[in-house]
Amino acid sequence: MTLKKIQYSMFILFLLATGVLTLLTIDLSKQKLESRAAIQVLTREVSLMDKKITAFEKYKREIDRNQFQENIFKLKYPRFAEIAKVVFDKSRKYGFNPYLVMSIIQVESDFKPYAVSKAGAYGLMQINYSVWKDELNIRFNRIYEKEYNIELGLKILKHYYDETNGDLLKALFHYNNGYKFNNTAYSGKVISTLFYANKDKAPKAEKKEEENITI
Repeated sequence: MTLKKIQYSMFILFLLATGVLTLLTIDLSKQKLESRAAIQVLTREVSLMDKKITAFEKYKREIDRNQFQENIFKLKYPRFAEIAKVVFDKSRKYGFNPYLVMSIIQVESDFKPYAVSKAGAYGLMQINYSVWKDELNIRFNRIYEKEYNIELGLKILKHYYDETNGDLLKALFHYNNGYKFNNTAYSGKVISTLFYANKDKAPKAEKKEEENITI
């Protein structure tokens, strides 16, 4: 083989080697870029997960604090806590804002289960026994029971609310006055309570109740 052919062959081998090295370099660079992109994606996901964990831990602390406050409240004021529980459950049953019902009870009896008025109204929601005993088939021996009394009160309020086509102020007026008296200050007393001022904090009612919710 002549020197010229040897040089030519070596040149070809050099070109082939250079091509292979170039391809390897390109492939390695591509892998490096893909790895870098993957690392960036993982970094973002980790950051997002960290934020979610932080938010969850904050939410859990709030839940724990609220649970603690509720337990302490029940221990300190067990009777009031029982009234609040009944009010919440019954309010949702009849489609009323529980803060509204707490306002009515405050004005009617100041949360005294055995309150009796001169007009013959009894219990937490001051049920007028003589007026409603037949229509609601009231059992007088149960009229001071918290759950029973609140249930009766909400039946009466619902009656007036439906009768007035959802006019809350008129319904409250009739709840206190019936059709005989004219105590115009009553509705104002109810809606001026601290409970009613916080009515927007009530949980959303279920769909079947939304049509009757009074705000």
